[in-house]
Amino acid sequence: MSQIREYNLPFKGILAIDFDLTICMTHYPELGEERKDAGVVIRKLVNDGFGIVINTCREGLALADAIHWLEHHKIPYHYLNNNFPHLISKFSADCRKISADVYIDDKCLTGLPSWLEIYNILDKKEWQK
Repeated sequence: MSQIREYNLPFKGILAIDFDLTICMTHYPELGEERKDAGVVIRKLVNDGFGIVINTCREGLALADAIHWLEHHKIPYHYLNNNFPHLISKFSADCRKISADVYIDDKCLTGLPSWLEIYNILDKKEWQK
């Protein structure tokens, strides 16, 4: 299963990653091919100690399809559309916005870099301890 059920704190950082057109090249509600290098980079980020939240507007059957797609492509994540419990506890709230250090989304202001560029940006970033 793609969801990582056990993890060790602290994370290097929490990443909120959009699904449609960021990981999966979709024409909603259909599912498409994996965006080039998305799975490779996400697996490497998990191995590097990042916490991953998949963030999507999908619900119901479309959400179930996305979960199966992630499993089929062996793309790991810790949570889907949910905040990490340690952050809910820390802030004494579970807000609707996913709490993350970085948001990776095709709708970002400057456009989505390639996944290899994303990895290089995150690898060079100074992370708070």
